[in-house]
Amino acid sequence: MMMKTITLTPHQIITLNDYPIYSVEVLRLYFSRCLSGQALPLVPVIGKAIVRQYFTPELSGTLEAFERVNPLATYFMLDGSHRTTALALAGHKIDVIIYTTDADIAEARRLVVTGQVLDNGTLAHSLAENCVILRQHFQERPYFMTVQHKTEKLVRDNYIAHYGLLEEGDV
Repeated sequence: MMMKTITLTPHQIITLNDYPIYSVEVLRLYFSRCLSGQALPLVPVIGKAIVRQYFTPELSGTLEAFERVNPLATYFMLDGSHRTTALALAGHKIDVIIYTTDADIAEARRLVVTGQVLDNGTLAHSLAENCVILRQHFQERPYFMTVQHKTEKLVRDNYIAHYGLLEEGDV
């Protein structure tokens, strides 16, 4: 079975807890690419049914509470905070690559040379290892947010206007 790529909305992806963002320059670059209609590299995700198997009972409880309020959120993002934020700001959907097996990750590695997939840390790990990394990440920061929520929070907290990407009230 070949790996799957699909298009998701910012409401369907649970983002990493790296608020606000690491690099304004990278966000600006991706945002301008979005506005000019250029495709961005695929964002790696894992379905939450797979990820939750690696969560502690406490973290699973936190996820369940989040799911009740965010029923559309079905995938965990592994990498791509700047790309997903830029796409959400531009009002675009997000093209993702879904990891369901180690073979999917191996196939994604082969796509790096084409530019469809960015070289990133997830490619050096198995599916199980990526799930453990997500568990550790969310245990350190035990809350969940969709890409949409994170983007709205960046706007609300005036980071986006401060970065010079949009005027206040544009989103």
